[in-house]
Amino acid sequence: MTSTVVRRLLAVCSLLGVSALLVLTSAGSASADTPEPRPGSWEPKPEIDLLQALLLFGGIPLLVFVVITLLYVGPALARGENLSPNALQAENEWLGGPRKSAGELAAPDSEDSKAGGAGGSW
Repeated sequence: MTSTVVRRLLAVCSLLGVSALLVLTSAGSASADTPEPRPGSWEPKPEIDLLQALLLFGGIPLLVFVVITLLYVGPALARGENLSPNALQAENEWLGGPRKSAGELAAPDSEDSKAGGAGGSW
């Protein structure tokens, strides 16, 4: 039983090793640089300065953030809603507390009372 497990483990390791070797040997052609420009072939690599890079990688995401924020907050501002943190406090609620409707069952007055609906004991 253990020899079968060892054989399978060796087969998987050798397959992974061969796969890794193939990937590493074929990666040499992927690291080729742009060839020297000749008339009618490759164009030279464009130079990008620091300001252009900051605008590209910082300005565009910031612009997208501002547009999404305005699309989210804009309708509330157009309706004249107050968006300050204190304006969004919810009213106090007592969930499952006493109700004041006429059709409610009376609460039990003693331990032996059957009023009030469902009950349970241990």
